[in-house]
Amino acid sequence: MKTANTLHIILAGCIPAFCALSAITGCSGSGKAAPEAQALFDGASLAYETADYSRAEILLDSLQKSYPAEISLQKEGMALRPKVIEKATLLKISTNDSLMALDKVEAEQLKPRLKWIKTPRMLEGYWVASKGYNPSFMSTTAIQGRVSEIGEFYIVSSAKPSLGHTSIAISNGSSSVSTPEVPYDGESNYRIDGGEIITFSPAQSDTIGQFALANSGKPLTVTFRGKSSKPVKLSAAESAALADTYAYARAVSRARQLAVERERLEATLQVARNQIARTAPETEPEK
Repeated sequence: MKTANTLHIILAGCIPAFCALSAITGCSGSGKAAPEAQALFDGASLAYETADYSRAEILLDSLQKSYPAEISLQKEGMALRPKVIEKATLLKISTNDSLMALDKVEAEQLKPRLKWIKTPRMLEGYWVASKGYNPSFMSTTAIQGRVSEIGEFYIVSSAKPSLGHTSIAISNGSSSVSTPEVPYDGESNYRIDGGEIITFSPAQSDTIGQFALANSGKPLTVTFRGKSSKPVKLSAAESAALADTYAYARAVSRARQLAVERERLEATLQVARNQIARTAPETEPEK
């Protein structure tokens, strides 16, 4: 009798301890997921259904990191995640395509204002504004906005007679921007027939182009800086021409970048759809 009573006492103490341990490890034997884990999955599912895909991904990430022992929910999360990625990617593709269409329309509207220049002696041609185009540009003291074959905006400055300039600035009377200095090197900055030519790279030209576009059609002043300084006034037509070349290059470049982004999104979409196919429940064949 004493032995039986002792056994009852031992079992009575072990059962609560076992249950407490089961609750801690998430293996209660009831088959139910931890409420917090279930809430994360339910929240992710609701976010997916309401097209809040960013929130759905955040909640699925939290579920994966915080409750790795919840095997059943983790499997459900693995099945839901590619569906979230698929819908989010389709939304991004739609936005991307809309922006690309706008840039293509802008480029087509601006293109008739430009003139394609390429002579037999030139390795690469370029676009320049038709209005005010001067074929003897390199025999003057002026600047010219150009667009390369791949759609990059850049500036060429010409000073004749030579001024020893290494940079240019552009002003609207109340504010101004300038290029970096390009020292004489015989290539980007070179001498020819008593004058000098600087070809500024797209990165060096960008602030000038932005400024011209922001002040399109307004009289501007270009200042040649170096050994000596010389201001040259641009007419409203000349500043508009500079703005047009920059706007065209920007539209072409953005459309090209968006086309590359679309390819990346298409690849992401295909991966997501492959994962959806792999995680889809198998259906038994009809008998």
